[in-house]
Amino acid sequence: MTAPRIILASSSAYRRAQLANIGFQVPGISPNIDETAKPNETPQDLACRLSLEKARAVGSDYPDAVIIGGDQVATVTDGAGKQHILGKPGTLDKAMEQLELCSGNKVRFITALSLVHEAGQREQTQFEDVFVTFSTLSDSVIERYLLKEQPYDCAGSFKAEGAGVLLFDRIDSRDPNTLIGLPVMLLRDMLANWQINLLDLTFSHY
Repeated sequence: MTAPRIILASSSAYRRAQLANIGFQVPGISPNIDETAKPNETPQDLACRLSLEKARAVGSDYPDAVIIGGDQVATVTDGAGKQHILGKPGTLDKAMEQLELCSGNKVRFITALSLVHEAGQREQTQFEDVFVTFSTLSDSVIERYLLKEQPYDCAGSFKAEGAGVLLFDRIDSRDPNTLIGLPVMLLRDMLANWQINLLDLTFSHY
């Protein structure tokens, strides 16, 4: 596959900015899918399914393009051993609840990527894990942080590219971009599976 058109199946400003930061400008198109989890679906399966459905939804309209779909699911286990999925909170109150759960705990962020090329009848989906250990946070710190950055459209209720990183004790990941929402190193590897060189695309104008 030579010099394909590449489209990001997302309206996320964060994911587009991540690609722009490495010099890779792609259009973003928001897919229209139902993101409700299925009964007994694991967080990993949920992230992988949604990333693929997003890519397929956009790919049906652009069959000659390579479509990048992505999804992130965060999970944390509370003191009683119950696992919680942390979605986009949407409101201050829900964000407070999420960060109270995260406080002093290790949170797993599963970031899935899918590539779809409908004309070539090709698909692939992989995921990267990030484990974030949160500091013990007081209610006052949580509220002040949320009022400052208002990360209500972010899974886990923080922005790692902003002051949210100050809430952490430790980040364990192969690629720090993964926590923001798009594992760039994984994207490079997946494109290489289809003989597409991300470095060539990034540096093509030099």
